[in-house]
Amino acid sequence: MGMVVAYEGELTIDNCQLPIDKWRGGVGLGGALALAVGGGVRTIGGMGKMASSRVLALRIVETLQGAGHVAYFAGGCVRDGLMGREPADFDVATSARPEQVLAIFPRAQKVGAAFGVVLVREKQTAVEVATFRTEGVYSDGRRPDSVTFTDAQHDAARRDFTCNGLFLDPVREQIHDFVGGREDIAAKTLRAIGDAAKRFGEDHLRLMRAVRFAAKLEFAIEPTTWAAMVRHAEKIEGISRERIGEELRMMLEATAARRTQAVALLEASGLLEHIWPREGFATGLLTPRKVAWTVTPRLPDGMPRETVLVAMSVDMAAGAALNWGRVGLALQQNFTLSNQERDDIVWLGDRLPMLGDEGCWQRPVLKRVMADRRFEALKALHAATVNGVMDERLVAALTTYAAEGVAPEPLVTGQDLIKMGAAPGPKFKAWLDALYDRQLALELRTREEGMAAAAELVRSK
Repeated sequence: MGMVVAYEGELTIDNCQLPIDKWRGGVGLGGALALAVGGGVRTIGGMGKMASSRVLALRIVETLQGAGHVAYFAGGCVRDGLMGREPADFDVATSARPEQVLAIFPRAQKVGAAFGVVLVREKQTAVEVATFRTEGVYSDGRRPDSVTFTDAQHDAARRDFTCNGLFLDPVREQIHDFVGGREDIAAKTLRAIGDAAKRFGEDHLRLMRAVRFAAKLEFAIEPTTWAAMVRHAEKIEGISRERIGEELRMMLEATAARRTQAVALLEASGLLEHIWPREGFATGLLTPRKVAWTVTPRLPDGMPRETVLVAMSVDMAAGAALNWGRVGLALQQNFTLSNQERDDIVWLGDRLPMLGDEGCWQRPVLKRVMADRRFEALKALHAATVNGVMDERLVAALTTYAAEGVAPEPLVTGQDLIKMGAAPGPKFKAWLDALYDRQLALELRTREEGMAAAAELVRSK
């Protein structure tokens, strides 16, 4: 696949002219570049106000080209534009060496100069500018030992997937496709560039990225690429837990459909077996098997990673009891979660059975849970476990308790108990909790009633 050039009224691909409806303008500060695709026109980012990243990236390309260098938009932003999606950010690839980029943009930062990467900033916006390169061997399965600066065609050949190997010249209105990326985008196919086994052997994180892109873009993974993924799945264990956890976060915090597809691909490829904790579960080692995913797919769109990890743990346990303290710790260690995420997993897991047990629906108990910031996630998890059909009595209780107020200001405080002669100690918190439970249960409705009940507790000490 060679260069693709769009003109007014037609699209030329290697001297083959295809009719298009219309070619709209170029990329400027007040417009957007239209990309002709199969008989129609699509735009990068729509026709509204340009995002600051796009504006800065365009200015960088224009400046580099004005200095005599080749410079293009590169990778995901070109892919997303062809698909009619709003790019999350814009990257620039150029023939300019890092020292030349730094000379043109003196306030730029070296973030990976050894790999030809410089970060150009303007106020709160940053754009990565990478020199065209080829790469040496990957001794560590993550980064090349060396790079050699080159041209756009050879740079495209070292990238991961064909859909990410495209370049766009926004000034001359040209797409440069050296890897067949445009055809694969049209066919909704995820294909490794060149030798798939070599691509995954170089950078093992590409195994996770393949799953994420296939789910995110709703692409089918090309058979040779898939076979290489399955064959190399165990190599993912050589990647840092933090990088795996971040890839997993992007997969799990997507729409329900994309999340479900990602989880299915992780399992079918064998990757899940190699990234999931092998220890920390009450049931012991989770051996490879076909998981009946029932809870995970039913969670609504955009749930936090820790909530989805709870759902996945429930599905993988297949009804067995889990020690959520151990589960939370194992997941934290495996995916480098924060302490807060670990605590959220434990809180959600421990309280999930409560919503299915009528004996736990008393006002004080349920109101304390409802007052917690994680309650909506807990409710979503419970709904997923019961296929969306919640017990009518639970729904009624939640509605009633919400109307009554689940987190009223305490009628009695610690200072009140001290004034009554109570000394802080083991009983102090227990008294406050007991008084607040009675308040939540509507047994104590006024300040006077609360103070009277507190005085009785203090007298009985």
